[in-house]
Amino acid sequence: MTDVNLRILIELKEFVCLVSNNAALLSVFKNTPSAFSRNRKLPFDKLVLLILKLCKKTLSVELEQFFSELNSSTCCSVSAFTQQRSKLDPIFFYWWNIVLWSSYYQYSKDIKRWNGYRVIAADGSNISLIKTPALENYFGGQTNQAGSFVQAKTFYYYDVLNDLILYPEIKPYRYGEMKIAYNGIENLEEDMLAIYDRNFSNYKMIALHVFQEKERKFLIRGNERQTYIKNFIASGQTSCVTHIVPTHTAIRELKKSGFIVNKNTLIKVRLVRVELKNTVEVLITNLWEEEGHDENQFKELYFMRWGIETNISFQKNIQKLESFSGLTVESVIQDFYATVFITNLHSLIKNSAQTTVDQKITHRKYPMKINGNKSYGKLKANLISLFISNDPETILRTLHRYFIRDLLPVRKGRSFERIRKNPQFKSKHKTFNNYKPSF
Repeated sequence: MTDVNLRILIELKEFVCLVSNNAALLSVFKNTPSAFSRNRKLPFDKLVLLILKLCKKTLSVELEQFFSELNSSTCCSVSAFTQQRSKLDPIFFYWWNIVLWSSYYQYSKDIKRWNGYRVIAADGSNISLIKTPALENYFGGQTNQAGSFVQAKTFYYYDVLNDLILYPEIKPYRYGEMKIAYNGIENLEEDMLAIYDRNFSNYKMIALHVFQEKERKFLIRGNERQTYIKNFIASGQTSCVTHIVPTHTAIRELKKSGFIVNKNTLIKVRLVRVELKNTVEVLITNLWEEEGHDENQFKELYFMRWGIETNISFQKNIQKLESFSGLTVESVIQDFYATVFITNLHSLIKNSAQTTVDQKITHRKYPMKINGNKSYGKLKANLISLFISNDPETILRTLHRYFIRDLLPVRKGRSFERIRKNPQFKSKHKTFNNYKPSF
């Protein structure tokens, strides 16, 4: 897998080089026609690496360290960095991420699947921002009797088995999570199986999967307040095939998406009962029993969705997503997409090391896994070298050896009560407008 990661890294470096040297392509990723036209201390290629480094300390300290890693005797000012980054369209990191995961699917011979499908979990989250006029005007937030705070809405399609974020989005707080999901369905490919929680349980969501030229497979946890879900639970059946009827809202909303339906447009779905310790869940799907999808498989399949929750937690609590390196709208969006990119890069290297661990360490009482916190710290310490070195393969192998040295036991079957927190305090790390650590 190290060879695959090397090929992916080469693709990533070539993409930056291509954009830097192609005026037409560069124009797509810059905010002004004259941007990156002069020879500065922070040209395009160095700027994207600096932003990718995710500056979480005092910017002047980060800049000194960055230029030191470049073996440069000069350094730019914080003001110069701020001006340069304002010229870069954040969408560059979105497309750089596409280069990363599409290269993985192209080169890897070990893509993990469930019954032939890539399992794609979909979910959103809120991230807290500093309350500045610019951020509040663009992203909005919430207000209550205690005051107001600024937040952004994020959304992900996440390959849970291969640990890759595919289609991240960051929007204003009041931009509906459901609307992002509706728009994202057209990105799903034929071999993808999308998994959603009960917030996405509605006729339109199901219809948009079924009405594709070739229907997309889905698994949605049913909402217990829906009549047909209530009736299925009361019936005591473990699995059944039924038809759902569109509501007036669904008919109206589908028309906006270009689909004409009426009250007689029924959609055939399968309902599967899942018994848990304290409750009953109902899963809605178009995975049919005659296709080989036994009802006993669905509990474990739906549990895979939890991977997206832990990935979001990793971004917030390990990578300090909410500790942004700037106070402008552009810097927040840049940091978000850069965080997604480095999350995926870390996943590729970590998963390669995990394969080695699974093959060689079989004598332990518990299965072992890579320590995500330590491995991420080591990657970040070597990130710039990885992209500027003429021998990145050596660095990849060094990271590989380090990753397999620090392991954690996997104790299966444990469960913990979920504690609901105030949205303002879901993350350990916050950005303060007058303070950042210098160490």
